[in-house]
Amino acid sequence: MTKITETLLKNTKAILPTALNNIARRIIDNECSLFVGAGMSLNSNLPSWHQLLKPCAEDLGIKLESNPDLLALAQYYANRRSDSELKRIVNEQINSLAKITPLHSALVNAGFKSIWTTNYDQLIEQSLHLNNIAYNTITSDYDLATVSYEGHVNVYKINGDISKRDTLVLTQRDMERYGKTHQLLLTFLKKELVSNTFFFVGYSFLDRIVLNCLCDIREYLGLTNSFTTHYALMIVNGKENPQTSYFAEDLKQRYGIECLFIKKEDFPTIIDALWKFIRNKKVFISGAYYSMSEEEEHFADNLSYSIVNKLYDNQYRISTGIGKRLGAFITGYANQYLITKGKINTSKFLSMRPFPFHLNLDTQKQREYRTIMEYDCEAAIFMFGRSESTEKEGTFSETGHYSRGVYQEYTIAKELNHIIIPIGSTGYEAKVIWNEVKNRINEYPYLSKKIDILGSSKDPELLAKTIVSILNEISKQRRIK
Repeated sequence: MTKITETLLKNTKAILPTALNNIARRIIDNECSLFVGAGMSLNSNLPSWHQLLKPCAEDLGIKLESNPDLLALAQYYANRRSDSELKRIVNEQINSLAKITPLHSALVNAGFKSIWTTNYDQLIEQSLHLNNIAYNTITSDYDLATVSYEGHVNVYKINGDISKRDTLVLTQRDMERYGKTHQLLLTFLKKELVSNTFFFVGYSFLDRIVLNCLCDIREYLGLTNSFTTHYALMIVNGKENPQTSYFAEDLKQRYGIECLFIKKEDFPTIIDALWKFIRNKKVFISGAYYSMSEEEEHFADNLSYSIVNKLYDNQYRISTGIGKRLGAFITGYANQYLITKGKINTSKFLSMRPFPFHLNLDTQKQREYRTIMEYDCEAAIFMFGRSESTEKEGTFSETGHYSRGVYQEYTIAKELNHIIIPIGSTGYEAKVIWNEVKNRINEYPYLSKKIDILGSSKDPELLAKTIVSILNEISKQRRIK
C-alpha cells in the first residue's frame, strides 16, 4: 500500500461519520439522490468496460493497454463493423447471468427517491422489484413524462438500457451528440444537482457528464463556494499515486464533491453505518385489535396519545403498519401533533405502511411485507395485539397467541436488532411478548430496570415516559459518534 493510499484512507476515516450523517439526513428529508456507476456492477460478475470491448479490440488488432480511450475504441469498431454489431456484442455480455448483491438491496432500501446510473444492466430495477419498491425507468427525454415523486423511485439510466438497444450510449459519436439527444434529461440532472445531495457509488467521473453539468450550474448561477456538497465513495487498490490526490482535491474545490476513500472489503461496513444513521430515532409501533371493552379502548386511546406526543417531543420519528383500530389512534394523534407544530413534510416524521389485510398472502409474503414496514427503524414498540384471524384458529390456550401478525413483527424486529419494548400491561399479544422478553431479560439489559413498569402500569403518561427513557439510554450507546 502506498503512502498516498494510507493518507487517503486516514483522511476519510476522520470525516466519514459526519459525511454519512449528512447523507442520512438528506435521505430522510427526501433530498438525496443515489448515483450508481460501473463499479457496482463489477460486484455482480458483470464485465468492466475493458472486458466489454475486448472482442472489439481483438478484431481491430488494438491492444487495450495502449488505448485507454474506450469511447474512441468503440467508435472505431462501429465505423468498421456497424453500430448494430457493436450493440450486439455488448448485449451478449451484459445479458449474461448477473448476481444481485446484498449491497444492491441495502442501497435501494435506503430511501432514495431518485437513482441515477450510467449502467446498462437492470440490477437496480431487479433489486427494487425484489424489495417490493415501485419504480419508473427513464432512459430518454420521452420517458420523463412518467416521472412520479409520490410512491415511486425514479431510475434515470443516462447511458441507456440494455433492453432498449437504440438508447445505448456507446461511442464517441454518441457522447458528442449527447447534449442534443438528451437535452431534457440533462436539465433534470442539473435540477437535482442544484437541489439535492448526490451520493456517488462506483462512479469514476471519466465520462464527464456529471462534471459538465456542475460546470454549467456554476457558470449559470455564478457560484463560488456555495455548491451543494456531494459525496463519492471511491474504492482504493493500494496503488494510488499523487494524481489520485490531485483528482480528489479538484473534485472538491471545483465541483463540491467530497471523496470518501475506502477498501473494497469495507464497502458493506460503510453501507451498514449509513443504515444506522438512517434508522436513528425512528420507532415502529406494532399493534392491532378487532374488539375490546370500552375501558380497554379508552386506555388504548389515551396511551396512543401519550406515546405519540412523548416520542415527537423527544425528536423521534414514527413508523406504523396502521394496525386495525389502533392504527387510527396512532396516525390520528401523529397528524394532529405535526399540524399543530407546523410540520409540512409529514412523511419525514410519520411513515404509514398499511399491511394489505385484504390480500390472501402466504406466510412468506406476509413476512416480506412486515419486514418492509420495519426495516428502517431503530426500535419497535408492541401494544395490545388481538387478531380475529388468529382467534379463529382457536383459543389462546390452544394456539399460544392472540395475534400471529404482531408476534411475527416481533420476530422480525429481533432479526433486525431493534430495541424491543413490549407494553405487557396492554394485554393480548403484547403480554405474550412481554413474558418472553422477561424470561430472557439477560438478552435485553436495557429493559431490566423498566420491565415491571411495562408489565403492570396502566398510567399512559408513565408508560410513555418510561419508553422514551429506554430509547434515549440505548440510543446514546448505539449511536455512531
